[in-house]
Amino acid sequence: MVSTMIEQAREVQLATPLDEKTVRALGLGDRVYLTGQFFTGRSRFHQHAIDEANPPPIDYAQINVLMHVGPVLKRDGNRWVPVSLDQTSSIRFSKWEPETIRRLGLRAIIGKTTMDEATACVMRECGCVHLTRVGTPGNLLARCVTRVVDVFNLEEDGMTEATWVFEAENLGPFIVDIDARGNNLFRDVRRATELKMKLLYQRFGIPADFTYAGEVSD
Repeated sequence: MVSTMIEQAREVQLATPLDEKTVRALGLGDRVYLTGQFFTGRSRFHQHAIDEANPPPIDYAQINVLMHVGPVLKRDGNRWVPVSLDQTSSIRFSKWEPETIRRLGLRAIIGKTTMDEATACVMRECGCVHLTRVGTPGNLLARCVTRVVDVFNLEEDGMTEATWVFEAENLGPFIVDIDARGNNLFRDVRRATELKMKLLYQRFGIPADFTYAGEVSD
C-alpha cells in the first residue's frame, strides 16, 4: 500500500492562502512547493495562541500555513534577511496542535518528522495536512524567502521563538506525510517495516523476543 501511494505521488505547486479543496486533494508522498505567505511558530507561539488565548494579530484566513521553525536572520540596514529555516520536530507541539488547527483554521503545517494521531484526526476533520522536510538544508530554504512581512513578540520571546511572517517563492520541496484523509506516511512505513521484520524473523528462525546487544526492552 505504501509503495503504491509513493508511486502515485505528484509534484504540486501550492499558492497561499490554501483552500480546503486543494488540501484535501493532496496525497501521501506528494512533493510540495509553496509560494505565498506563511508564519512560524514554536512553543512560545502556541503558549500565546492556545494557553493564553492571545494569538499574534495575523490574518489567519489569508495566512493559513504554519512552519515549525526557529529561523535565523541577520540585520541588513533596516531590514531582516533570513539565513536559515531549519525546521524542528513537529511532534513536540502535538499537545497544542489539534486546538491550533481548529481555532486558526490552518490548512498546512510544515515541520520535521510527523505528528500524533490526535492531530491527524483533526487534520482529517478540518482539512489540513502535515508537510515534512526531505533533507533540503535550512540555508537553501531561506533563499526562497522573498520578503519578511512582519514579526511578533520579538523583544519578549527572542528571534527563535518570535512569530515571523514570511513571503516565499517555490519554498520546498516538502513531502505530504499526513494527508486530510487520515493517512500517515510515517505510521504506514513503520507498520510495513514491522511486518517485514516479523516475516524475516520467521524465515530465519529468530525468536520473536530476540533483542540486539545494547537494545533496551520496555
